[in-house]
Amino acid sequence: TLTSFQKSEADLDYIERRLKLDFINSTAENGSSAENPAVMLENLKAVKAKYSLLCSEVKDIASAQKESMEAIRTSLSGIMEVIKHCQETSDAEVVSLTELEQEAAALLGVAANSPKTEVRHPSIIFDQFSLCPDL
Repeated sequence: TLTSFQKSEADLDYIERRLKLDFINSTAENGSSAENPAVMLENLKAVKAKYSLLCSEVKDIASAQKESMEAIRTSLSGIMEVIKHCQETSDAEVVSLTELEQEAAALLGVAANSPKTEVRHPSIIFDQFSLCPDL
């Protein structure tokens, strides 16, 4: 997307130069022109300014998205480690991740070999946390 904005900006520069040249040629041949090229150039400058602003916003959004994804990966990785620790120290039944869960973990860059816990009885939830003193 950033490349397309840069290409658009270059295209606008070309159009601006072309309009100036056409205006000079038209004015020299006819003495005046039916359209007001000065207004067209001002409009073109406004469009260029908007494209520059959009390009800047795209960079900011991409940076924020990268930071957010890194924070999500870090949090998820920590949560997966806590779950793994609790599974190792409790008697909860351990089952493998589903295919969809493995795909999601792969997309987020988290180790997909960590199993998940299937709780057999609601009271085991409290037992798991009492078995995890590091929490």
